[in-house]
Amino acid sequence: MKSGYAMRRVEDGLWEVYDIDDDKVVFVGGVALTNLLDEEALDALELLKGGFLTPSQTRKIKP
Repeated sequence: MKSGYAMRRVEDGLWEVYDIDDDKVVFVGGVALTNLLDEEALDALELLKGGFLTPSQTRKIKP
């Protein structure tokens, strides 16, 4: 069973949202939730936990 998501600092002032179970960055719509401002990461985390965002299994490929 999935235990959830959390956020961690990746650079000075930037954050990422990751899956607690596998310690990997979460992707939504193929876009990684990384290099976010603290408010953006908090919002994404809240939306994931509330079920309003669904993680994707694949990354978006650049054309």
